[in-house]
Amino acid sequence: MLGDRLNIYPVKGYSITVDLDDPSAQAAAPWVSILDDRAKIVTSRLGAGRFRVAGTAEFNGLNRDIRDDRVRPLIEWTRTLFPGVTTTRVVPWAGLRPMMPNMMPRVGKGCAPGVFYNTGHGHLGWTLSAATSAILVQAVAADLPVGARLAA
Repeated sequence: MLGDRLNIYPVKGYSITVDLDDPSAQAAAPWVSILDDRAKIVTSRLGAGRFRVAGTAEFNGLNRDIRDDRVRPLIEWTRTLFPGVTTTRVVPWAGLRPMMPNMMPRVGKGCAPGVFYNTGHGHLGWTLSAATSAILVQAVAADLPVGARLAA
């Protein structure tokens, strides 16, 4: 409707949040983020009591179902690498991430006046958001009339 072609497709990513219920599990979980490139898994600590493990990508349209065969490897990976972390209380999650076919986000001015895009980051949304937002600010500022640029 705005004259732009955004070839964005939803890519489903999965994660588990492991509840670290006791002091020994809290001590066994890492505090630093980990990227296991071979397994395509990343982790982050969410305070003292939770540990997030994320990985896998799936092309399945707008389907938001959580598949056990996608969650199970995340649990097994956690058990293998961090045997002191109990996985008895795990909360699975799946979310759709907008992605472009070339895996490069669309950032900048659209065809219609006042329309700008910052989308299509796929699994790198949080990673790229600060940089692409700075690029978008420059595009918006360049599009403003000269007097408005000075006031901004």
